[in-house]
Amino acid sequence: MILMAAVSVGHAHRFYAAFTQIDLQENTQTIEVVHRLFTHDVEDFLRSELGNSSGLSNAEITPILKAFVEKDFAIFDSQGNRLPLTWIAMEYNIDNVLIYQEADLPNNPAEITIINRLFMALFEDQRNTVNVEWKEKIRTRIFNKGRDQQKVSFNKAD
Repeated sequence: MILMAAVSVGHAHRFYAAFTQIDLQENTQTIEVVHRLFTHDVEDFLRSELGNSSGLSNAEITPILKAFVEKDFAIFDSQGNRLPLTWIAMEYNIDNVLIYQEADLPNNPAEITIINRLFMALFEDQRNTVNVEWKEKIRTRIFNKGRDQQKVSFNKAD
C-alpha cells in the first residue's frame, strides 16, 4: 500500500507558481521586492532559452534571469510611470531561486499597478501570487494569463 502511494505521488500533476513579496518601506523610502521561483521552473526556462543549461554558474545564469524578470515583472506608480527596479541579488538553491530587487518609494505609494508575466509564456497554467505590504496592511493578487496586470490600492478596503 505504501508503494502505491509513492507511485501516485510521482505522477501527481505539477503546478506552476511563483511568489513575490513587495514591501513598501516608508522608513527607508524604498520598495523591496523578493521573488521566490521554483528551481525546476527556472531550469525549464533556462533549457528553453539555452538548450542544455546544466553546469552553468550563477555568474552565467544571473544576466539571463535578470533580463527575464525585467521583461516580465514591473511596478508602476499611481501616475502610470514604471518604477526602475534595481537588481540586488539572487540566491539559487535546490528548491527555490530567490531574486531581490529594490526601487525608490513613489510619492503616493497607496496605489500601484503590477505586471507579473513570470513564466506565463512557458507554462499555460502559471499562477503568480503577489503580496504587497504597506503600513501593516497586506493586499494579495493572483496573476495568470489574461490577468497579468493588476492594480493594488490601499486607499480603501480591498
